Amino acid sequence: MKKFLSLLSAALIGALSFTQPALAAETKEKQEIVFADVGWDSIKLNNAIAGLIAEEIFGYTWTEVPSSTPIAHEALMNSELDVHMEEWTDNIPSYQPDLDAGKFKELGINFNDNYQGFYIPKYVAEEYPNLKSVKDLEKYPELFPDPEDSRKGIIYGGIPGWSITEIMEKKVSAYGLDGHYNYVTPGSQAAMDATITSAWDKQEPFVAYYWEPTWLMGKYDLVLLEDSPYNEETFPDGIGACPAVTVTVAVNNNFAVSNPGYCEFLSKYHTSSKLISEGLAYMQDNNADHSTAAKWLLTQHPELLEEWLTPEQAETLSASLEGGTRNAGNSSWLSRFPLVVKPNTNAIDSAVRKFAVFAAPVLDKMQAVLGGLVNGFKWLLEHIPWFVLLLAVFLLGWHVRRKFRSGLLYAVIVFLVGIVGYWDNMILTLSIVLASVVIALLLGLPIGILISNSPRANRIIRPVLDTMQTMPVFVYLIPALLLFGMGNASAVIATVIYAIVPVIRLTSLGIRQVDKEVVEAALSFGSTRWQTLFKVQIPQAMPTIMTGVNQTLMMAMAMVVTCSMIGARGLGMEVLEAVNRIEIGRGLIAGGCVVIMAIVLDRLTQGWFGETEAQAESNTEK
Repeated sequence: MKKFLSLLSAALIGALSFTQPALAAETKEKQEIVFADVGWDSIKLNNAIAGLIAEEIFGYTWTEVPSSTPIAHEALMNSELDVHMEEWTDNIPSYQPDLDAGKFKELGINFNDNYQGFYIPKYVAEEYPNLKSVKDLEKYPELFPDPEDSRKGIIYGGIPGWSITEIMEKKVSAYGLDGHYNYVTPGSQAAMDATITSAWDKQEPFVAYYWEPTWLMGKYDLVLLEDSPYNEETFPDGIGACPAVTVTVAVNNNFAVSNPGYCEFLSKYHTSSKLISEGLAYMQDNNADHSTAAKWLLTQHPELLEEWLTPEQAETLSASLEGGTRNAGNSSWLSRFPLVVKPNTNAIDSAVRKFAVFAAPVLDKMQAVLGGLVNGFKWLLEHIPWFVLLLAVFLLGWHVRRKFRSGLLYAVIVFLVGIVGYWDNMILTLSIVLASVVIALLLGLPIGILISNSPRANRIIRPVLDTMQTMPVFVYLIPALLLFGMGNASAVIATVIYAIVPVIRLTSLGIRQVDKEVVEAALSFGSTRWQTLFKVQIPQAMPTIMTGVNQTLMMAMAMVVTCSMIGARGLGMEVLEAVNRIEIGRGLIAGGCVVIMAIVLDRLTQGWFGETEAQAESNTEK
């Protein structure tokens, strides 16, 4: 017994010896601060200001982790993020319950003077003086036409996943505007900014939900539509003006304990919408980054240093701003590239925007054609009864796979999409995919045929295809928005650019792989080059070409969620909203519907292509 007790005592002492360093590690001062970056410019500017002070006064380093509003909030509570400079309390349903439960530490209010609501440009307000309130919009739907629905106007809503987005949609319904307008949510702030910027450049009317502070509010003169006074009880139903959102500074619980000095500074950190908008407008006008704008803003407003810092700290930072940061020369010249020439990106932006204005008549017609193509497929699919569509899936699956069970399986899993309530979204997504694939094939097949028979054309087009295949898709989303506006037209353009490459490459490859002796035999019997192409080369290359068609279709499906970020509606928007709100179940179900669509389309086309390959082999034997 004594031996057992001595062993138990030794174990307890050992456990305590291990837990003490662990507890000490938890409270050890962090030297690198991890800030939340939820995507918009104002938080990046706030991060740059707080990060500059962290470096110059406290000797810390800092970094940012990109995420969305709800995900960043969860990461803060899990101590994966240290500091969140902009917790938009009204846009996070669980904010107050989480705060009351002690899951994170609120240090203070960053700003609470931000206006939000439906805005129109000043040139519209001046031309239509009777358009003053949200309710007045009922009289002007023709002033804000929806390019994809000529029967209604369009109101641009908030970002998917924000609480205010749903409230503004309820406002549209509560005020009877839903009979006159379509309420469309952009997939991101970048999409919204591009839409407003494009409309402003063209001096086109628009009405959109927006908020402060942003660079756009600092640069453009937008007019907030009036509304009835804010009422806490009716506002969740969309009735009444939007209140100013309280935007707080928060840290995780461990950071509050380990870095009390820096947290004391953060507790005094207070800005305003006007101040942040001023800094963001400076960035936009001078092509400056957030760090440069942070230094400029603190130089322009030295009173902020007196409010946030002790006199000694304020003096140190002032000297640093005047003479350069103390860490500026610490980097070795061996690790820093010796020559940096920054391209004039403003000139590129200006050129694209000027082209959008100059070519607006042509681009508008292209937008109408693309939107009409999507709407045509949508109309066709909507007018096919659901049971007829399921029967068609069953019969096609049975025919191409030669198995009754395959056809039944495909019909059943498509039936599940309707059971979970996503049938209409599936129809809309399928319309966009089909429109994109049709255009990709109409362009890709002739280009593939061209480069298969022309080495010069192949040398010219091949680098273009390499660029299209490797270029990050987000790079051309914004130009598509500026040129074609938010919605299905931009989604089709982006999808075509992304998905057209396989059909071009595989069409060219298939034709070039046709046996040269077969081609020579056809020519020797008097066939023309066109007859040889269409009656010999293309039939022989058909299996490879059809593989390219299949890959183009699958790549178009892969763009479903990405295109939702520029306003494309359908299953992709459901997935995006679920991600932004951390609704795991909703995201899995909507994502599962996308997977079902992809599987069924892939299996049906593969079965069809298998028949084509068998027919090609049969023709070869003959």
